[in-house]
Amino acid sequence: MNDEMSGTVEMPPVARASANDEPDNPMLAKNSMTLPADFLNRMARAGALAPSGDNLQPWSFGTDGNTLLLRHDPHRDLSLFNVRGLASFIALGAALENVQIAASADAYEAKIETFPNGEDPDLIARVSFEAGARPDPLAAYLGKRCTNRRLFEKRSVDPARLAALNISQQFPKIGLYWVQDQAKLKTLGQLIARADRLIFENQRIHSHLFSTLRWTREEVESTRDGLPIQSLELGGVGSRAFRALKKWPAVQFLNRFGFSRAAAAHSIQLMQRCSAAGLIAAPNLSPSSFLATGRAFQRLWLLATQAGLSLQPMTAIIFLQFRSRLKDFGGLTDEQRPFIDTLNRDLEAFFDLPNDMIPAMLFRVGFAADPSGRTMRRDQPIS
Repeated sequence: MNDEMSGTVEMPPVARASANDEPDNPMLAKNSMTLPADFLNRMARAGALAPSGDNLQPWSFGTDGNTLLLRHDPHRDLSLFNVRGLASFIALGAALENVQIAASADAYEAKIETFPNGEDPDLIARVSFEAGARPDPLAAYLGKRCTNRRLFEKRSVDPARLAALNISQQFPKIGLYWVQDQAKLKTLGQLIARADRLIFENQRIHSHLFSTLRWTREEVESTRDGLPIQSLELGGVGSRAFRALKKWPAVQFLNRFGFSRAAAAHSIQLMQRCSAAGLIAAPNLSPSSFLATGRAFQRLWLLATQAGLSLQPMTAIIFLQFRSRLKDFGGLTDEQRPFIDTLNRDLEAFFDLPNDMIPAMLFRVGFAADPSGRTMRRDQPIS
């Protein structure tokens, strides 16, 4: 998940309880229950374990009595890939899924009301809690889930293992499609590489990426966001060489000799060295749809972690095709706009999805050693 927000999305108004509701309203009675000490703080910390574009964590948490509030912070992720905040909505949905799973470990059911105030588009959800939930075994994996950018082992995955990642029961409107054939994985890798070229061909994308990299342990611990350079799996020498690419004139010079294409070709290798690629598809481009997409993706990722599978999102191609679909080409050059349209058509042709489904998240799964670096999270004080 990456790059720039070029506008806001109108939020659908949702009915909300009035302050004049009668005191014997059963929902208000449930909301007056006493929660365990520090419960809401723990739920906020669990929500913040969710993945987000470049680990920029576009959220904040608050409380209203015994209700947890999740807000969108639109200033956190200003990347070109974050088209109208869609990448952030995926991250926010993942945070909500984490809260629901974490609450179940305390035998509480999270009751999630999304977009509860049409006049406040940044208030994403109100989460109340009811006793009586069965613990979700995925709670044990909230802190273990991570992105792994290593080259995976070149081995197939058992069909039963992939079947265990099924999310259709919880999210019937979200589609999940798998690619395992080696020839198709190579073709998909070539598509991904075409999109990844723009990291070194578009100055805005390039500048944003380098603004999120954390080069020392001190930087990682002081910001508690962004990407530790170790997590890119470049090795010591590669990491030092990569730092020299921070200067845009140097990248422009190297591109005369085909650097952007050569760098992006690594994505082909990544796809050929995985057990399967997965695509999650959404029914539309609405904020609600992408919250559901984020919840579904997070549950699948946790299931993959439980199954002993490594996972890496492959997102540049996904978020660039949104710009084509929305005809929102802000930040792209005149030469890059038809390139993005072609990329969108080729992605549609590759997956041959039903007309009512939109590619919303692409990822690879497989087997690998633990990643060299892990991201950190900002503290989540709530008030």
